[in-house]
Amino acid sequence: MRAIQESLEKQKTFVENASHELRTPLAVIQNRLESLFRKPESTILDNSENIAYSLDEVRNMRLLTTNLLNLTRRDDGIKPEIEILDSSFFDKVFTNYATIAEESEKGFTAQNQVGRSIKTDKTLLKQLMTILFDNAIKYTEDDGQVTLTVRTNDRHLYITVADNGPGIADEDKKKIFDRFYRVDKARTRQKGGFGLGLSLAQQIVLALKGTIIVKDNQPKGTIFEVKITGV
Repeated sequence: MRAIQESLEKQKTFVENASHELRTPLAVIQNRLESLFRKPESTILDNSENIAYSLDEVRNMRLLTTNLLNLTRRDDGIKPEIEILDSSFFDKVFTNYATIAEESEKGFTAQNQVGRSIKTDKTLLKQLMTILFDNAIKYTEDDGQVTLTVRTNDRHLYITVADNGPGIADEDKKKIFDRFYRVDKARTRQKGGFGLGLSLAQQIVLALKGTIIVKDNQPKGTIFEVKITGV
């Protein structure tokens, strides 16, 4: 009976966290589609950018749900599909993040310091940044600030996501990437939980042959640093 109860609890937690991971792309789609209603006289051509962004997020959600299921059902990891991306990829992603931050009444600063093309999995990279961005937005207070920086050197891609939220205790930093781990149960129930999101982020980083660490921001908050090798 106890095993059945634990299984049911795990399934419930998975559904809660999967819903959390879908929230950001859904917010982007909602914002883009609502903007179409605000301009009823415009043509499809006028709105081609909004339509393209919405379709891109639909594709992202489809792959996101696949990877979520992979994370819970498989032990052999996520399989990257490598392609060449130029630095404008990050600018397009940051545009959506800026919209979400504005709707959440949070400050957002993006720094694209990528000066060359990179070789990586486009969908996984976007998913990784979205998880870290969404996590930072949720755990900053009203009028909080989130900064996302991407840069490269000859061989590596570096992603840094910093916020000025309440931060994470040292004892929790060791477990924060564990599947379904909750730092503060009351707080994470209200906010949506770290749970599956950061666990999936770590799996993506490993699939992309990278590392991810979490440390304190100063004077307060949290910084996630990702290093992806061989891009």
